[in-house]
Amino acid sequence: PALSAAELTERLKQWDKKLAQLETDFTQVTSYDGVEVSRSQGKLFYDRAQNRLRLDTLNPHGEVEQTAITDKKDIVILDENNQHVTTLSWADWQQGQPNQALFDFGNYTALVDRHTASVKSQDGQTAVLVLTPKENNEYTLYLTLSKKDFFPQTITIRSELMVTRADLKNTHKNRPLPADVFGGFNQ
Repeated sequence: PALSAAELTERLKQWDKKLAQLETDFTQVTSYDGVEVSRSQGKLFYDRAQNRLRLDTLNPHGEVEQTAITDKKDIVILDENNQHVTTLSWADWQQGQPNQALFDFGNYTALVDRHTASVKSQDGQTAVLVLTPKENNEYTLYLTLSKKDFFPQTITIRSELMVTRADLKNTHKNRPLPADVFGGFNQ
């Protein structure tokens, strides 16, 4: 059955409240006027109890090129050898990211509340929720949700001619994370 935007946002908020840990692979592609300008892949880890997020950017061979670990106040950037490169403010770093919603796990309720929601399309497997900012219309956010559990499979942000799409694969929710996954944060 087709779900309304209100029903979809409510289901999104429900899993957001229940999300304690997350581990997922991602591929992110940014294009401008249909021409690909960047492509990255990696692995993302999130732990609500520690308020930690880790993003490993991988090279085409699956080896870590860079790691970013944050408590959503500061973000520590580590190189491929796990050596400290720099520490930045989370807010400053996030402003430079083309697809900020990729880092909003555990905070989707607030994200949804800042937007007006509509439904672009849906079938038996997925629904595409469209979020438009209430304050200004600088961008449009598209969340392709699985109808099985209403977790995002694809997060796309469109701002004029710039489109950034992140596809999430091999997603594991609320499964214990490796003990040392956030180990680099306190160095």
